[in-house]
Amino acid sequence: MTSTPSAHLTCLCGAISEPGTLLKDDRFPTSASICHCNSCRRTSGSLGASFPPLKSPPPEATLSRLTAYHSSDIITRYFCSKCGCHCFIFHHPRKKWYCLGGVVEPSPSPEAHNVSGPKNTIQVSLHEYVSDTLDGGLAPLFHNLGGRFIPIYTAAPGSAEIAYDTTLSSLKESVNSTPPPAVNSCLPAKCHCGGVSLLIKRANYESSTAAESARYIPSDPTKWLSYFCTCRSCRLSFGVSLTPWTLVLPAHVFNASGVVEGSSKAELVPVVFDRQAASPDANPGLTLKHYWSSPDVCRTFCGKCGASVSY
Repeated sequence: MTSTPSAHLTCLCGAISEPGTLLKDDRFPTSASICHCNSCRRTSGSLGASFPPLKSPPPEATLSRLTAYHSSDIITRYFCSKCGCHCFIFHHPRKKWYCLGGVVEPSPSPEAHNVSGPKNTIQVSLHEYVSDTLDGGLAPLFHNLGGRFIPIYTAAPGSAEIAYDTTLSSLKESVNSTPPPAVNSCLPAKCHCGGVSLLIKRANYESSTAAESARYIPSDPTKWLSYFCTCRSCRLSFGVSLTPWTLVLPAHVFNASGVVEGSSKAELVPVVFDRQAASPDANPGLTLKHYWSSPDVCRTFCGKCGASVSY
Protein backbone atom coordinates (compact mmCIF):
# COMPACT_ATOMS: atom_id res chain seq x y z
CA MET A 1 0.00 0.00 0.00
CA THR A 2 1.12 3.57 -0.71
CA SER A 3 1.63 5.87 2.26
CA THR A 4 -0.60 8.91 2.62
CA PRO A 5 2.29 11.24 3.64
CA SER A 6 3.39 11.16 -0.02
CA ALA A 7 0.04 12.66 -1.02
CA HIS A 8 -1.36 16.15 -0.71
CA LEU A 9 -4.73 17.86 -0.36
CA THR A 10 -5.53 20.55 -2.88
CA CYS A 11 -8.29 22.44 -4.70
CA LEU A 12 -8.60 23.29 -8.39
CA CYS A 13 -7.03 26.76 -8.24
CA GLY A 14 -4.24 25.60 -5.91
CA ALA A 15 -5.03 28.12 -3.16
CA ILE A 16 -5.31 25.15 -0.79
CA SER A 17 -2.36 22.77 -0.54
CA GLU A 18 -1.77 20.60 2.51
CA PRO A 19 0.49 17.55 2.97
CA GLY A 20 -0.93 14.05 3.24
CA THR A 21 0.40 13.91 6.80
CA LEU A 22 -2.79 15.76 7.73
CA LEU A 23 -4.80 12.57 7.01
CA LYS A 24 -5.51 10.30 9.97
CA ASP A 25 -4.72 7.12 8.02
CA ASP A 26 -1.11 6.59 6.99
CA ARG A 27 -1.86 4.19 4.12
CA PHE A 28 -4.04 4.20 1.01
CA PRO A 29 -6.81 3.42 0.52
CA THR A 30 -8.29 5.30 3.45
CA SER A 31 -11.70 4.07 4.60
CA ALA A 32 -14.67 6.46 4.37
CA SER A 33 -18.43 6.30 3.94
CA ILE A 34 -20.43 8.02 1.22
CA CYS A 35 -23.01 10.39 2.66
CA HIS A 36 -26.14 10.87 0.55
CA CYS A 37 -27.91 13.36 2.83
CA ASN A 38 -29.62 16.44 1.42
CA SER A 39 -27.07 18.76 3.00
CA CYS A 40 -24.03 17.03 1.50
CA ARG A 41 -25.64 16.84 -1.93
CA ARG A 42 -26.94 20.40 -1.98
CA THR A 43 -23.81 22.05 -0.61
CA SER A 44 -21.49 20.28 -3.05
CA GLY A 45 -23.76 19.92 -6.08
CA SER A 46 -22.84 16.22 -6.19
CA LEU A 47 -24.85 13.03 -5.55
CA GLY A 48 -22.82 12.11 -2.48
CA ALA A 49 -19.55 12.83 -0.71
CA SER A 50 -16.91 10.96 1.27
CA PHE A 51 -15.02 12.43 4.21
CA PRO A 52 -11.64 10.92 5.18
CA PRO A 53 -10.79 11.89 8.78
CA LEU A 54 -7.91 14.21 9.66
CA LYS A 55 -5.55 13.82 12.59
CA SER A 56 -5.45 17.58 13.26
CA PRO A 57 -7.16 20.79 12.12
CA PRO A 58 -6.04 22.52 8.92
CA PRO A 59 -3.72 25.49 9.60
CA GLU A 60 -5.36 28.84 10.24
CA ALA A 61 -3.61 30.28 7.18
CA THR A 62 -5.39 27.66 5.06
CA LEU A 63 -8.77 28.25 6.68
CA SER A 64 -8.40 31.99 6.00
CA ARG A 65 -8.53 31.22 2.26
CA LEU A 66 -11.75 29.29 2.65
CA THR A 67 -15.37 30.37 3.07
CA ALA A 68 -17.09 28.84 6.09
CA TYR A 69 -20.71 27.75 5.74
CA HIS A 70 -22.74 26.51 8.71
CA SER A 71 -25.02 23.95 7.08
CA SER A 72 -26.44 22.97 10.48
CA ASP A 73 -25.88 23.47 14.20
CA ILE A 74 -23.33 20.67 14.22
CA ILE A 75 -21.52 20.95 10.85
CA THR A 76 -19.39 23.75 9.40
CA ARG A 77 -18.24 23.29 5.81
CA TYR A 78 -15.25 25.03 4.26
CA PHE A 79 -14.90 25.66 0.53
CA CYS A 80 -12.31 27.57 -1.50
CA SER A 81 -13.34 31.20 -1.88
CA LYS A 82 -11.77 31.35 -5.35
CA CYS A 83 -12.68 28.10 -7.15
CA GLY A 84 -15.53 26.81 -4.95
CA CYS A 85 -13.99 23.42 -4.12
CA HIS A 86 -15.31 21.94 -0.88
CA CYS A 87 -12.22 21.04 1.13
CA PHE A 88 -13.01 20.40 4.81
CA ILE A 89 -15.81 19.96 7.32
CA PHE A 90 -15.80 20.28 11.11
CA HIS A 91 -18.17 18.19 13.20
CA HIS A 92 -18.74 20.25 16.34
CA PRO A 93 -20.14 17.60 18.77
CA ARG A 94 -17.34 15.16 17.84
CA LYS A 95 -14.75 17.97 17.66
CA LYS A 96 -13.32 16.25 14.58
CA TRP A 97 -12.08 17.48 11.22
CA TYR A 98 -12.53 15.74 7.87
CA CYS A 99 -11.49 16.53 4.32
CA LEU A 100 -13.45 15.84 1.15
CA GLY A 101 -12.35 12.65 -0.59
CA GLY A 102 -11.93 14.34 -3.95
CA VAL A 103 -9.24 16.77 -2.76
CA VAL A 104 -6.79 13.96 -1.95
CA GLU A 105 -4.10 13.51 -4.60
CA PRO A 106 -1.66 10.64 -4.08
CA SER A 107 1.22 11.83 -6.30
CA PRO A 108 1.99 15.56 -6.04
CA SER A 109 5.71 15.50 -6.79
CA PRO A 110 7.39 14.85 -10.17
CA GLU A 111 9.37 12.03 -8.57
CA ALA A 112 6.17 10.34 -7.42
CA HIS A 113 4.91 10.05 -10.98
CA ASN A 114 7.62 7.48 -11.63
CA VAL A 115 6.23 5.28 -8.86
CA SER A 116 3.13 3.14 -9.20
CA GLY A 117 0.46 4.96 -7.20
CA PRO A 118 -2.47 3.48 -5.28
CA LYS A 119 -5.31 2.00 -7.30
CA ASN A 120 -7.80 3.68 -4.96
CA THR A 121 -7.36 6.55 -2.52
CA ILE A 122 -10.75 5.92 -0.86
CA GLN A 123 -12.25 2.58 0.13
CA VAL A 124 -16.00 2.98 0.48
CA SER A 125 -17.10 1.47 3.80
CA LEU A 126 -20.85 2.16 3.70
CA HIS A 127 -23.64 4.34 2.33
CA GLU A 128 -25.53 6.56 4.78
CA TYR A 129 -28.66 8.75 4.66
CA VAL A 130 -29.76 7.09 1.43
CA SER A 131 -33.45 7.69 2.21
CA ASP A 132 -32.88 11.41 1.55
CA THR A 133 -32.36 10.62 -2.15
CA LEU A 134 -35.87 9.10 -2.55
CA ASP A 135 -34.65 6.83 -5.39
CA GLY A 136 -31.44 5.46 -3.90
CA GLY A 137 -29.14 7.94 -5.62
CA LEU A 138 -25.62 6.61 -6.16
CA ALA A 139 -26.07 3.63 -3.85
CA PRO A 140 -27.34 1.13 -6.49
CA LEU A 141 -24.23 1.86 -8.60
CA PHE A 142 -21.85 1.31 -5.69
CA HIS A 143 -23.40 -1.63 -3.89
CA ASN A 144 -20.98 -4.30 -5.14
CA LEU A 145 -17.41 -3.01 -5.38
CA GLY A 146 -15.02 -5.70 -6.53
CA GLY A 147 -16.95 -8.38 -4.69
CA ARG A 148 -17.42 -6.28 -1.54
CA PHE A 149 -21.09 -5.68 -0.77
CA ILE A 150 -21.37 -2.21 0.77
CA PRO A 151 -23.93 -1.73 3.59
CA ILE A 152 -26.67 0.78 2.76
CA TYR A 153 -28.39 2.66 5.60
CA THR A 154 -31.52 4.81 5.54
CA ALA A 155 -29.86 7.34 7.86
CA ALA A 156 -26.77 7.16 10.11
CA PRO A 157 -24.88 3.85 10.46
CA GLY A 158 -26.86 1.66 12.85
CA SER A 159 -30.20 2.81 11.46
CA ALA A 160 -32.32 0.54 9.28
CA GLU A 161 -30.20 -1.20 6.67
CA ILE A 162 -31.62 -1.26 3.15
CA ALA A 163 -31.56 -4.58 1.31
CA TYR A 164 -30.51 -3.93 -2.27
CA ASP A 165 -32.73 -6.54 -3.91
CA THR A 166 -35.90 -5.39 -2.16
CA THR A 167 -36.24 -1.97 -0.56
CA LEU A 168 -33.67 -0.11 -2.66
CA SER A 169 -34.98 -1.41 -5.99
CA SER A 170 -38.58 -0.66 -4.98
CA LEU A 171 -37.59 2.93 -4.13
CA LYS A 172 -36.22 3.36 -7.64
CA GLU A 173 -39.25 1.73 -9.23
CA SER A 174 -41.64 4.00 -7.32
CA VAL A 175 -39.91 7.06 -8.76
CA ASN A 176 -39.87 5.61 -12.29
CA SER A 177 -43.61 4.90 -12.08
CA THR A 178 -44.41 8.50 -11.17
CA PRO A 179 -46.32 10.23 -14.01
CA PRO A 180 -44.14 12.73 -15.91
CA PRO A 181 -44.72 16.42 -15.22
CA ALA A 182 -46.64 18.60 -17.62
CA VAL A 183 -44.90 19.58 -20.86
CA ASN A 184 -44.86 23.26 -19.89
CA SER A 185 -43.60 22.66 -16.37
CA CYS A 186 -40.20 23.70 -15.04
CA LEU A 187 -37.90 21.76 -12.75
CA PRO A 188 -36.81 23.80 -9.71
CA ALA A 189 -33.11 23.63 -8.82
CA LYS A 190 -31.67 25.10 -5.62
CA CYS A 191 -28.48 25.00 -3.64
CA HIS A 192 -28.53 24.37 0.12
CA CYS A 193 -28.71 28.00 1.23
CA GLY A 194 -31.19 28.99 -1.50
CA GLY A 195 -28.91 31.69 -2.85
CA VAL A 196 -29.02 30.00 -6.25
CA SER A 197 -32.59 29.28 -7.29
CA LEU A 198 -33.24 28.22 -10.87
CA LEU A 199 -36.04 26.93 -13.06
CA ILE A 200 -35.19 24.47 -15.84
CA LYS A 201 -37.56 23.93 -18.75
CA ARG A 202 -38.16 20.41 -19.99
CA ALA A 203 -35.90 19.13 -22.74
CA ASN A 204 -36.58 20.14 -26.32
CA TYR A 205 -34.00 19.26 -28.96
CA GLU A 206 -36.01 20.15 -32.05
CA SER A 207 -34.50 23.57 -32.73
CA SER A 208 -31.18 23.37 -30.97
CA THR A 209 -27.56 22.93 -31.92
CA ALA A 210 -27.58 19.85 -29.68
CA ALA A 211 -29.76 18.17 -32.29
CA GLU A 212 -26.79 18.23 -34.64
CA SER A 213 -25.08 15.57 -32.52
CA ALA A 214 -27.09 12.45 -31.70
CA ARG A 215 -24.79 11.58 -28.81
CA TYR A 216 -26.15 14.51 -26.83
CA ILE A 217 -29.75 13.30 -27.09
CA PRO A 218 -30.84 10.65 -24.55
CA SER A 219 -33.14 7.74 -25.36
CA ASP A 220 -35.97 9.71 -23.72
CA PRO A 221 -35.95 13.06 -25.58
CA THR A 222 -38.13 14.66 -22.88
CA LYS A 223 -35.15 14.53 -20.52
CA TRP A 224 -31.79 16.26 -20.55
CA LEU A 225 -28.74 14.03 -20.92
CA SER A 226 -26.84 13.42 -17.68
CA TYR A 227 -23.45 11.84 -17.10
CA PHE A 228 -20.59 11.46 -14.65
CA CYS A 229 -17.16 13.03 -15.09
CA THR A 230 -14.02 11.84 -13.30
CA CYS A 231 -11.54 14.34 -14.72
CA ARG A 232 -9.14 16.11 -12.37
CA SER A 233 -10.63 19.56 -12.98
CA CYS A 234 -14.18 18.51 -12.10
CA ARG A 235 -12.98 16.48 -9.11
CA LEU A 236 -11.04 19.42 -7.69
CA SER A 237 -13.81 21.93 -8.36
CA PHE A 238 -16.37 19.88 -6.39
CA GLY A 239 -14.22 18.04 -3.86
CA VAL A 240 -15.79 14.70 -4.83
CA SER A 241 -14.43 11.95 -7.07
CA LEU A 242 -17.49 11.40 -9.24
CA THR A 243 -19.09 14.61 -10.52
CA PRO A 244 -22.60 14.60 -12.06
CA TRP A 245 -23.54 16.90 -14.92
CA THR A 246 -26.71 17.49 -16.90
CA LEU A 247 -26.42 19.01 -20.38
CA VAL A 248 -29.07 21.72 -20.45
CA LEU A 249 -29.30 24.34 -23.17
CA PRO A 250 -28.63 27.78 -21.62
CA ALA A 251 -31.87 29.20 -23.04
CA HIS A 252 -33.80 26.70 -20.90
CA VAL A 253 -32.36 27.85 -17.55
CA PHE A 254 -34.12 30.72 -15.78
CA ASN A 255 -33.47 32.87 -12.73
CA ALA A 256 -36.09 31.90 -10.15
CA SER A 257 -35.01 34.54 -7.63
CA GLY A 258 -38.02 36.68 -6.85
CA VAL A 259 -40.30 34.78 -9.24
CA VAL A 260 -43.86 34.60 -8.00
CA GLU A 261 -45.41 31.12 -8.14
CA GLY A 262 -47.61 30.78 -11.19
CA SER A 263 -45.70 33.35 -13.24
CA SER A 264 -45.96 32.93 -17.00
CA LYS A 265 -42.95 31.83 -19.04
CA ALA A 266 -42.82 35.30 -20.59
CA GLU A 267 -41.95 36.75 -17.16
CA LEU A 268 -39.02 34.40 -16.59
CA VAL A 269 -35.53 35.80 -17.11
CA PRO A 270 -32.85 33.48 -18.54
CA VAL A 271 -29.69 32.99 -16.49
CA VAL A 272 -26.65 34.73 -17.95
CA PHE A 273 -23.65 32.46 -18.52
CA ASP A 274 -20.14 32.84 -19.91
CA ARG A 275 -18.17 36.11 -19.65
CA GLN A 276 -21.31 38.25 -19.56
CA ALA A 277 -22.11 36.72 -16.16
CA ALA A 278 -19.26 38.75 -14.61
CA SER A 279 -21.29 41.93 -15.03
CA PRO A 280 -22.68 43.26 -11.72
CA ASP A 281 -26.09 43.56 -13.35
CA ALA A 282 -26.16 39.92 -14.48
CA ASN A 283 -28.35 37.40 -12.64
CA PRO A 284 -29.85 39.68 -9.97
CA GLY A 285 -30.69 37.95 -6.72
CA LEU A 286 -28.42 34.96 -7.35
CA THR A 287 -25.31 34.36 -5.21
CA LEU A 288 -23.24 33.08 -8.12
CA LYS A 289 -19.45 33.22 -8.28
CA HIS A 290 -17.35 32.29 -11.30
CA TYR A 291 -13.96 30.65 -11.76
CA TRP A 292 -12.27 30.24 -15.14
CA SER A 293 -10.44 26.91 -14.90
CA SER A 294 -9.17 27.30 -18.49
CA PRO A 295 -9.53 29.94 -21.22
CA ASP A 296 -12.72 28.26 -22.46
CA VAL A 297 -14.23 26.84 -19.26
CA CYS A 298 -16.10 28.93 -16.69
CA ARG A 299 -17.22 27.11 -13.53
CA THR A 300 -20.00 28.58 -11.43
CA PHE A 301 -20.77 27.98 -7.76
CA CYS A 302 -22.79 29.53 -4.94
CA GLY A 303 -20.71 32.09 -3.10
CA LYS A 304 -22.52 31.41 0.18
CA CYS A 305 -22.75 27.61 0.52
CA GLY A 306 -20.29 26.57 -2.21
CA ALA A 307 -22.58 24.34 -4.26
CA SER A 308 -21.26 23.76 -7.79
CA VAL A 309 -23.89 24.93 -10.27
CA SER A 310 -22.61 24.85 -13.84
CA TYR A 311 -19.65 24.92 -16.18
